[in-house]
Amino acid sequence: MNETQLSSFNYQFDTNTGKCLYAQVGLHNESADSTEFVNASIRVKPDDLPEGKDFMQLAMSDLITIAKKKLAADTAVKEESTESTNQ
Repeated sequence: MNETQLSSFNYQFDTNTGKCLYAQVGLHNESADSTEFVNASIRVKPDDLPEGKDFMQLAMSDLITIAKKKLAADTAVKEESTESTNQ
């Protein structure tokens, strides 16, 4: 697959306070022969940001990098317990 690309980017604000609640990042990746692809919508929340930073202090490219890392972590194969039970 090629490098994962940005397909959409939106900030969600609290209409009462004007504070940014999260950024919604759309990511897309497609294989060269177009038979395999990934479309993802990743929500970057305040607790995903570096300590002491808020959304307005980070460049959009920083938020995209955070979203890509979240996508990788969310889709990584997790080792399952191999404990067997006797029945």
